[in-house]
Amino acid sequence: MYELQLTIDEYHLFVALPDSREALGNTAARTYLGWNRSRYERARAGLLEKQLVVRARGRGGALRRAPVTDDSDVSVDDAACSATIRPPVAEAELYEPILATLKTGWSEDRGFNALVIEETAHQGRRPTGGYWTRPDLVAVGMKTFKHVPHQQFEIVTFEVKPMAKLNVIAVFEALAHRRASTHAYVLIEMRNELTDAYVETLGNVQQAATEHGVGVIVFDDPADYETWEEVVVAERSETPPEMLNDFIETQVSQPGQQAIETAIARGRGWVVG
Repeated sequence: MYELQLTIDEYHLFVALPDSREALGNTAARTYLGWNRSRYERARAGLLEKQLVVRARGRGGALRRAPVTDDSDVSVDDAACSATIRPPVAEAELYEPILATLKTGWSEDRGFNALVIEETAHQGRRPTGGYWTRPDLVAVGMKTFKHVPHQQFEIVTFEVKPMAKLNVIAVFEALAHRRASTHAYVLIEMRNELTDAYVETLGNVQQAATEHGVGVIVFDDPADYETWEEVVVAERSETPPEMLNDFIETQVSQPGQQAIETAIARGRGWVVG
């Protein structure tokens, strides 16, 4: 394990580059970050010196990520932020720890008896109705109530976003899923040591989510439920049962569908809608 000291700007430039190590033009990167040329060049030079990026071909020059040891530590060297931070991760790397937390702390806290909690982002050529019809993760089960003798059927969808890729589009992706579920959430990686840099963006996301009934959950560590916070509560969507059924048939795995069918055969007193 080794440690790299990055400035805030170097970190932001690094996470702006594609996880796939495809090249990103210097002009495009500078425009995306909203920086002037001198600020961009300082961050670019720092990353090149630390060998975290390499030059690539492109009009006006380009950068791509260099291979980095997976267990490396990256820390921010800045007067406003001196804490050591985890290296940037791809969105897909967040799925596994999030799924584990959804199955434990989140389900317990919500009173949610899960039948299926699984990834639905990567389904290959399986027809699901289009890219925005596929949530990243889905939870199907029943919500129980302490003083009410029935269980309420729920399909909860999740759109996952690393903080460096966050914008209000995530809300509209979740909204597309809400039409065929009971609740839709945006799950946002919001690392504590860099939260101040994303206050405005997060505020815009929360406002859009509130307007459209989409929930927002932020977390510092995807595997630690104590770092999760529901900053916008998702409104229940009164989705027709036939649309819920179609969603399960097109989005949930065959083993998951079988688990749901078995539970339905045994279930009594469920409420949908």
